[in-house]
Amino acid sequence: MSVENVLDAVKQHCRNSSGDEQIWSGNSATYYWNRGKTAADGTVNGVVRKLAGTDANGEKIWVVAGSFKILADGTILRFTGLSKKVQKTIQGVATVVSKVEETV
Repeated sequence: MSVENVLDAVKQHCRNSSGDEQIWSGNSATYYWNRGKTAADGTVNGVVRKLAGTDANGEKIWVVAGSFKILADGTILRFTGLSKKVQKTIQGVATVVSKVEETV
């Protein structure tokens, strides 16, 4: 399993939830994630924002809700707004994809 396979699975989860690869609906809010820097060891960090409402022009207002960190081996250490159950499902999908890629 790799960090890229995990991020691809996160994108698919978001597309299934909202039609956009960076937005999903959680239990209590709508969230948006942005990938940040990749550390020297391959760990990927990013910011998670929560929809706070819309302004007078109808533009969405996003506020910082937390962050995410995914290790180079694909282990999700934290992902604000994604339940542990969803995180495990995403890691499971990424593991299957990695195994398929190894056999090709």
